[in-house]
Amino acid sequence: MDMKKVVVHGTFDIFHYGHLNYLEKAKKYGDYLIALVSSDKLAEERGKNLYFDEQIRKRIISSLKIVDEAIIRNTNITKELLKSLETDVFVTTDNDLANLLKDDIKVIVLPRTEGISSTLIRNHIKKGEK
Repeated sequence: MDMKKVVVHGTFDIFHYGHLNYLEKAKKYGDYLIALVSSDKLAEERGKNLYFDEQIRKRIISSLKIVDEAIIRNTNITKELLKSLETDVFVTTDNDLANLLKDDIKVIVLPRTEGISSTLIRNHIKKGEK
């Protein structure tokens, strides 16, 4: 029996239940879950104001039972990257990325969990500081 590899991606800063929902749903599509964690450099290029550095974010994701492997990524997600990981299913919340890759690989687009995000948490904390 072949092991079915699922790949997800994210920054995973200020880990919350939306991240957990995403990872749990993704794991249902295969046997082995690889989480690609955005590097500090990549996140900063995308305007993300990180709280945790890449090593801490990778450590948090790696500690989850449902994640079999966490990898820090320094590049955009490409079909070449996914093929190098022997990806069977790529799970994302990004429709644009899904459209870009769908001809080359099986892509599942999941909706984001409503009512939670790292940005919402940050904003809530900032309000509490006043």
